[in-house]
Amino acid sequence: MPAAEHFSQSYAEARRRFLEAARAAGATLSAREHPLKGPSGETLATDIARLGPAGATRILGIGSGTHGVEGYCGSGVQTALLSEGFARERPDDTAVVFIHAINPYGFAFDRRVNEDNVDLNRNFLDHTKPHPENPGYEELFDAINPPDISARALAESREKLKAYADKHGAGAMQHALSAGQYTHPNGVQFGGLEPVWSNRTLRAIIRDEMGRADRVIFVDIHSGLGARGAGEMICTDSEASGSFKRMREWWGGIVRSTVDGDSISSNVPGSIPVCFAEELKGREVTAGGLEFGTVPIREVTVALQADNWLHQNGGHKNPKAREVGKLIRDAFYVDADDWKNMVTAQTRDVCAAALRGLKD
Repeated sequence: MPAAEHFSQSYAEARRRFLEAARAAGATLSAREHPLKGPSGETLATDIARLGPAGATRILGIGSGTHGVEGYCGSGVQTALLSEGFARERPDDTAVVFIHAINPYGFAFDRRVNEDNVDLNRNFLDHTKPHPENPGYEELFDAINPPDISARALAESREKLKAYADKHGAGAMQHALSAGQYTHPNGVQFGGLEPVWSNRTLRAIIRDEMGRADRVIFVDIHSGLGARGAGEMICTDSEASGSFKRMREWWGGIVRSTVDGDSISSNVPGSIPVCFAEELKGREVTAGGLEFGTVPIREVTVALQADNWLHQNGGHKNPKAREVGKLIRDAFYVDADDWKNMVTAQTRDVCAAALRGLKD
């Protein structure tokens, strides 16, 4: 079956197909059920499929749905890999752990954020300490969070963002837009003020599934940044770090550091690699985000603005709900066979190289 055939049109379908593929592959399954239900009353859960011994000291983890709606991409890839028999030939003492729908609520409701309007990939930090500041966001708050999504309001937003970029540079504007903020719970890119359900759940999964490992590689599948179908492995450590050097050895030039400024992503606080390093302290941990491009960044920005506006104005009861839902899904999921095949092939290559790295 072509890889594109494994992608789904809803969270419920994606979960069903993932579980069927995992069972057929002989994986050991477990699930962490979310306290809320999906749009049709369906169960929401983060599912785990493990191939390999329970006591493996080497682990490759493959994650999806950290940013909810991006789960259409990640789940399809995970299901394709399981269906193809990926990792059937594993090095000795090695397990592959698929973590499906890390943010199941966002996936089910076609949102990038979770049930608390929190961007999960900004939530993995110490909330007992002062939260990071984002002065650019504060300056641009009205432009990033327009009062409505009329053509006029969005045009005014673009003008203000362009003026800021012209004055401070494109990188500064991207940082203001995407580095997260901790002062406006109803705003775009809110990082939360405490560990949310998906944060706590992922940490528990890491401890249970990877706690006995000496070496762990985690590949978190994302979408929405970069050229259509092109993949970048985002490293949140500097180029001088051991994790970056290992990534470059395994994956070559697709690896980019957010710290040293040449990544398509800004250097954001509280991302998933943080919790792997914390929960697996003292082990060799190599965790990064495999990011695939979808549509131009301007369209992604508008989709995020529209999604946030919608959910501050009635959500699914708003007459514009269907229109905005399509907008946000299209920004993070290209429903075209060539794109699906491209992202699957690249992930397959990255994960195969990771297994070779664990063998060395």
